[in-house]
Amino acid sequence: MKKKNLLLSVVLFFSILPMTLFAGCDKDTNCYLTIKVVDSITKNPIPQATVEIYQEGGGTVHAEGLTANDGSFSVQFVAPAIVQVLARLDVYGEGGVRVGERRATGSVRLVEGETVSTQLLMTEQIFY
Repeated sequence: MKKKNLLLSVVLFFSILPMTLFAGCDKDTNCYLTIKVVDSITKNPIPQATVEIYQEGGGTVHAEGLTANDGSFSVQFVAPAIVQVLARLDVYGEGGVRVGERRATGSVRLVEGETVSTQLLMTEQIFY
C-alpha cells in the first residue's frame, strides 16, 4: 500500500511539475501606445483628429484612427518598434470649403509589455 501511494505521489508530482514551471510564461509582450492630441496654444484636447502611426522605411507597424472627445487615441501592437506619429485635422473656410489641415508629429519607441504615453501639440499653422 505504501509503495502504491509513493508511486502515485511521484506520478502526480511529475505531471504537475511542468505546469508550475511554465505557468509564468503568460507574460504580456504586447506594446501599448496612448496619444493625446492638444492645441499648442490653449492646451485643449482636439477631438476627431486623424492619427496615423507607422514605421519609416515600410515596416510592419501601422495603425490609424480618430481621437476621442478628450483628444486621446490608444492602440496595441505585438512587437516593439520605433514609430512615427502624425495627427491631422482638416480646416474649413467660408462655405465649408476645405482650405488645408493642421498637423502634429512625433516619434515614439514602443516597449514590450508597457504602455507608452505621448502628447502631440497641434500647431495653428495650416498646411495646404
